[in-house]
Amino acid sequence: MTNTMKRWIDYNLFSRGRILEKKDGENRYRLADFSGTAQEKDIKDKTSPIDRFYRVKINVKAFSDVERAKKGLPPFDFSDTEAILKVMKDEFDMPYWAFASIAVLLKDLRDTFIYQLKACNIHCPWCYVDDSNKSATSVGGEFFSMKEILDVFEDAQKNSPLYNFRPSGGEPTLAIEQWLECLREIETRGLTAYVQADTNLTTGGFIEYLEQGGLVEKNILDKIGEYSNFGVLCSFKGTDVTSHLRAIGMPPKFDFLEEHRWYSFEKLIRAGIDAYPFIYDPNPETLEAFMDKGAKLFGDGFYLKTWVVPLKLYGPEKERLAKAGIDPVEYQRELTENFTRSEDIMQDLVRDKLGINYKAVPRTGVKLKILGKKTASKQEDKRLSCGRPDCSEKNVKIDSTVSALTHQCPDCVKKRIDNLK
Repeated sequence: MTNTMKRWIDYNLFSRGRILEKKDGENRYRLADFSGTAQEKDIKDKTSPIDRFYRVKINVKAFSDVERAKKGLPPFDFSDTEAILKVMKDEFDMPYWAFASIAVLLKDLRDTFIYQLKACNIHCPWCYVDDSNKSATSVGGEFFSMKEILDVFEDAQKNSPLYNFRPSGGEPTLAIEQWLECLREIETRGLTAYVQADTNLTTGGFIEYLEQGGLVEKNILDKIGEYSNFGVLCSFKGTDVTSHLRAIGMPPKFDFLEEHRWYSFEKLIRAGIDAYPFIYDPNPETLEAFMDKGAKLFGDGFYLKTWVVPLKLYGPEKERLAKAGIDPVEYQRELTENFTRSEDIMQDLVRDKLGINYKAVPRTGVKLKILGKKTASKQEDKRLSCGRPDCSEKNVKIDSTVSALTHQCPDCVKKRIDNLK
């Protein structure tokens, strides 16, 4: 266990403490406030935010009557299966995840209810969220219980068909219990809803740490995996160490996160969670090696279940890049060029490996499995102190290479976080 990994988990603990509180026996989550942000301007071009903290997003523009009307097109024909598959390949297939899971017509799955946790642990330059709305150290936002969040969702359901529920961020797994809590509350209320989650795959070890420390329920991912109305977008950013660090906006000392994301993904698969790999900002030169590694770990289904996703710069991204002295136009050109090249590589790769076209089959029917060795191994149970002579906690149990790191002596945690900055 490296000191960098120890500090990484401490940093996640700090971020978690800023977005999660206990009040009257309930978890309360700090949500981002869209008002006055560049993201709000982008949102209002499509839909209006709800009460500053929630929004309804059009998942697939080609399915939207409003977006089609702007182009002078008639409503989409949902009886045309070929057209449906083409649209999802051209845009996104998230509505189909819900369609395959809950008893709702595809035409009623065009929109998604979203809220965003107000903290992230990485700094993707092309993130569509304003920096102020994903920084754990910034002010703003408000805390809500899951019951309060779902009250808003239920009210929104009264206005139009709305069955996709997306707890987003920031990084949602900093408060991993929200996934299980919303699933249980949806079940308790008897709601018809599909929970469309997402993660940046940096918190596999952090979740294990939370479990072993009794900060979340034991086997929390397994309990989430018991729900069929749940799927998670897994964001693989970059396809090698260099492109990964570029994509997450982190310095070289965080190169361990490139390998750790495979461990985070493996934990989801082992738990039986329906996980959908998306590749953002790939390096075309290393894409094939990345895909081959995924197939060795999770079977040939990895070739079918993984999609490369285009990136389009909006208001927050353009502002962020301009402040850094980077030309957004040139940056967008590079993103688009790499995506186009990567799509061609994926087409050749899938056809060569499986004899079919890339994106030829719906991903909902593709099941991943564990083929390779565990990406993190256990070490002997040990005891150690933090080394501070005045530390109040001298005897700390270490259980594994990913969770054996810290106790909660406040001074020691603060010291490690300061060293991480």
